[in-house]
Amino acid sequence: MSHDQEQIDPRIKRTLLVISDAMIVLMNEKGFEHVTVRDITQHAEINRATFYRHYVDKYELLDKIVRNRMEEFFAAISLPSSFAFEDLSLDPEIPPSSFIRLFEHIAEHAAFYRLMLSDKGIPGFAGRMEQIIRESFYHRLQLAEADSQAMPKTPMELVARYATSAHLGLITYWLEAGMPYTPAYMALQLKRLHMLGPTQVVIVG
Repeated sequence: MSHDQEQIDPRIKRTLLVISDAMIVLMNEKGFEHVTVRDITQHAEINRATFYRHYVDKYELLDKIVRNRMEEFFAAISLPSSFAFEDLSLDPEIPPSSFIRLFEHIAEHAAFYRLMLSDKGIPGFAGRMEQIIRESFYHRLQLAEADSQAMPKTPMELVARYATSAHLGLITYWLEAGMPYTPAYMALQLKRLHMLGPTQVVIVG
């Protein structure tokens, strides 16, 4: 939840949540272009005046939904200023707390991410997620390099692209499969893939 949302009166916050949930459901049913403000207000069981008190139109509503969710996504995947040791551990069997937070966040907002990563989502959404993942990855590398004198053997941009694809690939699969595994399990598998690589994960088990 964004900082602005945290300051909102609980009753208004609930109204905004109902409106945003209605938008996600309707977009999934008919696609954004076919959703009208009338559809949203009827589904949310509010009057049009309430909708326009908070949003200019459906475009502003969608923009705010996406921006707020991306802020939360960034907060979930980023290392805090006082990060836990396991977030930088080289043990492939210790899932970072930031990875667990990431999958917990995705699970909490599964309907949103499942929609946005489908053909009914907005263009470029996956790219926005990738950018956030990449920035987080570079930050993690900077912290790790501070404790290591080893020189990278592969260009960092290649490593970042590979890691970003792994993140987004597992998230997409997990959502499409109906989230059959827990966030902690997914965090562990992502860490193992990062540390061992796909070939070694299959061989080692």
